Amino acid sequence: MKFVYVDESGDKTQSDVFVMTGILVDAYRLRKYTAEFDKMIVDFLAKHPGSPKELKTKALINGADKWSQVDPNERKQFITEVIDSAGRCARAFPIALSLSQFAEQVEKGGHGYPFGKSHWLGASMFIASLVQQRMQKKGSKGLTVLICDDHKVDMPKLSDALYEAAPWFDHIYQMNKTKNGTTVWKEVPDGERFNSIINTGFAIKSEHSSLVQVADAASYVYRRYLELKSEDEAWAGEKNYYDGLVGKLNKIRERLGSNRKGACVDFYKAICHAEWQL
Repeated sequence: MKFVYVDESGDKTQSDVFVMTGILVDAYRLRKYTAEFDKMIVDFLAKHPGSPKELKTKALINGADKWSQVDPNERKQFITEVIDSAGRCARAFPIALSLSQFAEQVEKGGHGYPFGKSHWLGASMFIASLVQQRMQKKGSKGLTVLICDDHKVDMPKLSDALYEAAPWFDHIYQMNKTKNGTTVWKEVPDGERFNSIINTGFAIKSEHSSLVQVADAASYVYRRYLELKSEDEAWAGEKNYYDGLVGKLNKIRERLGSNRKGACVDFYKAICHAEWQL
């Protein structure tokens, strides 16, 4: 069994980049690594009285509020240690959207996109689809619990979407075989749609889960890395810093593999950030 913890970074008031990341850990490692991340985060926060009760990477790394009183090198080193630890125990399932491209595609009809103007649902269902693609061949060993930082508006809709399992998402995780030199795609029976996701999506407060906070860190690292493709550095060496962190994350990153071309895949390719490859 697997557990994947999901959080996001970004909205249109901040930039055009929205990133959501799932951090997946095997069940038999979960207690060990949860304890490791719990201790890492609690110890760091305890060193700085008056700090928030949870890790929010954007505020920490940019020295917002009381974090401005902590040496920038200490803050950067801590995030590096979080990413290093994730690299030892997890797989990352990220997606990066251009919010303007998303809005444009939805306005055009969105290739049949089923969730209206909600980019949060679109990103979370892509991650669920990518998990399904990777885990469906593992049988019971691939069963995955999907745990998201609580999103009051869209979390119930995510649970409904996983339960209803629309065929629109089939093209992401549809399996295939080669027959006489030709790729043949297997149609997905109703009972096999998202059958690697156990029951539904579950919500949790990020302050109650260190692994959700790790997903927040990964999401912000990817987000800032992409923002710096078109923005100036906020501090000397910022681009090199995020380049290094993304290099580490990419070693554990899952990507969209072989897939059947169709409306769903076309939609996600159209709304991705220009510097992002599914």
